[in-house]
Amino acid sequence: MTRSETRGLVAPDPALEEALRARLNDVEATLEKVVRSDTDFVSDAASYLLQAGGKRFRPMVVLLSGCFGDGTDPRLVQGAAAIELTHVATLYHDDVIDEADQRHGVPSVNARWDNTVAILTGDFLFAKASEISADLGTEVTRLLARTIATVCDGQLREVEVSGKLDQSEAAYREIIRRKTAALIATSSRLGGMLSDAQVEVIELLDDVGMALGLAFQLSDDIMDIISTEVELKKQPGQDMREGVYTLPVLYALEDRDRGRELAAVLAEGPPSGDRLHRALDLVRNDGSLLRARDAVTHEVRRAMRLTEGLAPGPAQDAFLHIARFIAERCGAEA
Repeated sequence: MTRSETRGLVAPDPALEEALRARLNDVEATLEKVVRSDTDFVSDAASYLLQAGGKRFRPMVVLLSGCFGDGTDPRLVQGAAAIELTHVATLYHDDVIDEADQRHGVPSVNARWDNTVAILTGDFLFAKASEISADLGTEVTRLLARTIATVCDGQLREVEVSGKLDQSEAAYREIIRRKTAALIATSSRLGGMLSDAQVEVIELLDDVGMALGLAFQLSDDIMDIISTEVELKKQPGQDMREGVYTLPVLYALEDRDRGRELAAVLAEGPPSGDRLHRALDLVRNDGSLLRARDAVTHEVRRAMRLTEGLAPGPAQDAFLHIARFIAERCGAEA
């Protein structure tokens, strides 16, 4: 997927959108150069998911946050590339953990090659991200290392509760805070740091990124339940098939009428086939989806309140636009 195909992620100001697009092209060129190896096999494996596309949401957040300092600082492109390499590295490892067959509409790396290649390639990309961060200074290196540790912590927590029906909402929110939102918060913070924004602005950008990251994941949770395979580029209910019970599922389990049947379906293990279809039907009820959308609305509105503390202008408007897009894509209110 190219960014132009994701209308909600296009900046509302044409001049800002043109500048972001040009810099994202620089990020793409940097990514292509960084993953190149003198061994064709390594180059092919490392570039595989990068070439498959993606929204480049996190690099965009780095560049957009940089607009609250010196948005032309060349370090922003390097930082955005390091963030995307980190994100893609987690996808290589996630696909092994989840035994996924597809990613971005193409066979996953472990399906294309095998688990060993996927794991080692993910490690290779983490190393390349660290190499870039080292060139950007100790503070950036420390931030990226801390973020990678947090993301891994979140993934381990998710593995621990996989397939368990007694997971609490608080535990699930902590998982997504670490596994997803932390990297988006780091993207915001890094943009401020590399553009030499004021300290209080950097802290505010971190908070905005965390709220957007939580809203982004909660919205994705809903999309996995309600969307079609064409929209998702994967089967609906993928999370449940992997034993990951997201907020709509947890809310449905609490439902007096449907929760007991859903628990019985899931008690046999992560569902597939007819059991998956029945589980999706049980989760797709107004009550659990309404509550899940309310959770998205809460984080989106928090992100918008925080964003209003940033300097007015096209970059602030773009962050507000992203927040509204996150809500609208899953049917939540902004």
